Amino acid sequence: MTKKGLFYPIWNKKKIRKIFEDSALLAEVRIVNMLQRTGEEFVKVARLSGQYKDHTGNLRSSIGYVIVRDGKVIDRNFQLSEKEGTDKVTGMRTAQQLASELIKEYSKGYVLIGMAGMKYAVFVEAMENKDVVSYAANRAEDFIKEYSRLLFKRLNKK
Repeated sequence: MTKKGLFYPIWNKKKIRKIFEDSALLAEVRIVNMLQRTGEEFVKVARLSGQYKDHTGNLRSSIGYVIVRDGKVIDRNFQLSEKEGTDKVTGMRTAQQLASELIKEYSKGYVLIGMAGMKYAVFVEAMENKDVVSYAANRAEDFIKEYSRLLFKRLNKK
């Protein structure tokens, strides 16, 4: 390296580019991890806390999430309900179809979509005053806020 006055360059352009690329990759991994953990928390809470009678199993089976980055799915969780029900497949299939439609609307950046895919979920919450995903959505939002604070606190220390 050449000497410029009293200062010596300790990095060249290639090293600086590598530092930024590594930092971007680390941030990406942490963002995806945060979204995955949030999605899993959403699904767990929504599937377990719903105090409604799910006769067919469709409603609980329609609860799930999908993580999208620039319009492409990078993770998802749709499962058949482990509780009661006679036709769980319809719920899961309906949620996956809804997710496919919503993905088209989000073609930029990272998106976490948590849902109850059955159209009547909103009526169960409103008319029967039973929670389907509202509590889980609030918990997921709180989780993201807290995790984001910790994430950025850690990034600032490095």
